[in-house]
Amino acid sequence: MRIKSFMRIAAAVAAMSLLALPSFAARGTADFTRFQALGDSYGAGFTNGSLNINHQVYAWPAIVARQAGVKTFAIPSVSYPGIGAEFRLVDAISYPPVILPAAGSGTPTNTTYPGIYNNLSIPGARAGDLTTLTGAEANPSRTAELFARFILRGQGTAVDQTLAARPTFIAVWIGGNDVLGAVLDGTPAGLTPVETFRTNYNLVLNKLTAGAPNAGIVTGTLPTRVAAVPYATTVAPVLINPATRQPVLNNGSPIYYVADLGGGNFGQLSAGDRVLLTASTHLSTGYGIPAALKPLFPTLADVGKPLPDSDVLTKAEIATIEARAAEFNTIITAAAAAKNIPVADINGLFGRALSGIKAGPFTFTTSYITGGLFGLDGFHLTDLGYTFLANEFIRAINNGYDTEIPFASITTLFQDNGAFFPGTTASGAPFVEGMQWAISKEATDAMRSWATPPQVSAPVRRLRASGH
Repeated sequence: MRIKSFMRIAAAVAAMSLLALPSFAARGTADFTRFQALGDSYGAGFTNGSLNINHQVYAWPAIVARQAGVKTFAIPSVSYPGIGAEFRLVDAISYPPVILPAAGSGTPTNTTYPGIYNNLSIPGARAGDLTTLTGAEANPSRTAELFARFILRGQGTAVDQTLAARPTFIAVWIGGNDVLGAVLDGTPAGLTPVETFRTNYNLVLNKLTAGAPNAGIVTGTLPTRVAAVPYATTVAPVLINPATRQPVLNNGSPIYYVADLGGGNFGQLSAGDRVLLTASTHLSTGYGIPAALKPLFPTLADVGKPLPDSDVLTKAEIATIEARAAEFNTIITAAAAAKNIPVADINGLFGRALSGIKAGPFTFTTSYITGGLFGLDGFHLTDLGYTFLANEFIRAINNGYDTEIPFASITTLFQDNGAFFPGTTASGAPFVEGMQWAISKEATDAMRSWATPPQVSAPVRRLRASGH
């Protein structure tokens, strides 16, 4: 009887012990003594068409570092107006307000930093770049190669430098350019093949876990919805009456623009197709307007000419991009699960943003400018958007390591994000959903350069391109 009683007590104690055990099984520890981050332009804090210090300090890894109490988080800082001069909303007497790049260009200001930067995120980088680029590439031309010159400084790859820093915690989020770079290109032709991404992504995690076996690590999924990026949703695919801001109707139906639908196949767009933000300049001169309507637009020289393939994404192309993003997320989650690495639900964050993220009295969406989450280039986040992104990584870290890192507050950004809250411009034009925006040719050219960076071998101070 005593033995049975003892066994019952022992079983109860064992059960309570199991209940008391933490439910997480993340690798390493959540020690942020030496915190290293790897990624792309989102990790670098690129926004409004620019990489500059005003926003680099709001890159999601920098926010995570502050919330985790990191004392030193060195970054490859760039003076304002940045590499790729920052876009500005010019609120003049004319309507609609025009988006222009700021005058001048910035330069790297921390190139003599004696150690390894804590943030090694490289605008334009794909997964394979983290284990191949060193910043010493001869005749750099790709966006990632250009930025790597002053971020990696020829001292080794991002992964190798991360390991050389003897990290105690690593944040890595990569893959955006492998898939969403196709949105910038206006074609899925440049998508990274699935098996190539699998190889490259697993190589990154394999090297990091082998080289820093005791370090904690966090990663994240990729957005899968093209509609979450205002770069692809702001410009309507149909002819708009500028006076009413409503579609021009023909027998009760909207008139879709004419475009190169891919591979030299010309025709009218249809429901579900997207016109990209970079089409603004072409549309202003008549591109896309059917030739039959030329008499109605005598001052537009290019009526009857189709929008180029790079200005549009068809429904079929969007389906291809989104399917590839889903496949990449399967690879990311499987690779992370195999190594007990927590995964931030970034795809879920972008999905929630489509219907609106509520924060107190505010609701933030993916709408261009008025939504608050995306900057003036329509592709990269605002400081506020990066704060939401950082909080998803903090959530994943807390859940994975049973930590209590506080979430970053968005209230400190309200005074610095006036252009991204609904209100009224000085010219009297209200910020409303679906309002017109005039994108200058200079801004359009800058955005196009992300997808097709110029062949240059110029000094770093002249860099002007960026990808995701």
